[in-house]
Amino acid sequence: MNPYEVLGVDRSASAEDIKKAYRTAAMKNHPDRNPGDHQAEERFKKVARAYEVLSDPSRRGAYDRYGTTENPRASGGAGGMHDIFSGFGLDDALRAFMENFGFSAGGSGSRVVQGEDATVRVNLDLEEAALGGRREIEVERNVSCGECAGTGADKASGSESCRHCNGLGKISSIRNTLLGSFRTVNQCPVCRGRGSIPKKLCDNCRGRGFEKKKSTIVVDLPAGLSKGHYIRLRGQGHHPGQGGVPGDLKLLVNNIDYGPFTREEDDLVYPLTISYPQAVLGGEFTVPLPDGDSVNIKVSSGTRAGTRFKQKHHGMGRLNRRGRGDLLVEIDIHVPGKVKRSERELLRKLEESPSFIIKKKQ
Repeated sequence: MNPYEVLGVDRSASAEDIKKAYRTAAMKNHPDRNPGDHQAEERFKKVARAYEVLSDPSRRGAYDRYGTTENPRASGGAGGMHDIFSGFGLDDALRAFMENFGFSAGGSGSRVVQGEDATVRVNLDLEEAALGGRREIEVERNVSCGECAGTGADKASGSESCRHCNGLGKISSIRNTLLGSFRTVNQCPVCRGRGSIPKKLCDNCRGRGFEKKKSTIVVDLPAGLSKGHYIRLRGQGHHPGQGGVPGDLKLLVNNIDYGPFTREEDDLVYPLTISYPQAVLGGEFTVPLPDGDSVNIKVSSGTRAGTRFKQKHHGMGRLNRRGRGDLLVEIDIHVPGKVKRSERELLRKLEESPSFIIKKKQ
């Protein structure tokens, strides 16, 4: 199911129409209005995720073009290529609802603190972009403190119950708004939802619960990536410490080296320069492929500059789809700037030959 179907709008819907549809669906399926109704909860999560995609012009554009968003990727490293609704929980949906309608963050339970996203820029070669592959990436990020296991507390001293929330980690309140009454459960600002606070701060992380480290991770790259696309690796970003969960790691494609090729959507174009006699007589030529291999193509006699010969299924992989684009070999004819006297005489004779006389159109 796509986000347009989830919200019940068509692809030409305006931003206002999309927001109105989301408001209606979110109010109807909100967990506070449907206690214990798991189907309503699932619908609430889906409409929130759909609105998150369609309210962002860049994500909406990516979905319209590729049928996915936030860098579609296969499971096992590139995560979530096949379903844009995967990995989007009730906590995410409630947070989105509160933010979009002007409430403070909260919901039916205390929200776990999530760390910031980390971004790593990578440059790809043609084979990686066209066919996909596995790449080792070095990333520096905040990880859970090794001394205090992320608690922020000195091991010997331990922690004590938070007095601000009486150890609950959350503070409840009822909000009366134009949209109705909603119960909001906000995270305790003192203990950050943990219900306890350190008696003495950890010396290693100074109470933050995290430390900065470099590490190497292995990422599976899907075929068909383009410049500006990114892969989101959930839970592999910065760790916030003190009971929180890591943010996401975004692997951004900074540039792709296409070598002698140029790209047209999923097709690759290779410029093949041949001589004038070869264009007239035809011949067989060797052309490189994206994977480093090569293929022989036959150029027919009388071929003109700009003619393209298609090699099916030798182009870019189709992102989030099966198959590959084509390799288009475009012919260019070399015209020498200078010729020898003997060559000039041969050309003069050819110029007068019947096959080389340009016939005027009647």
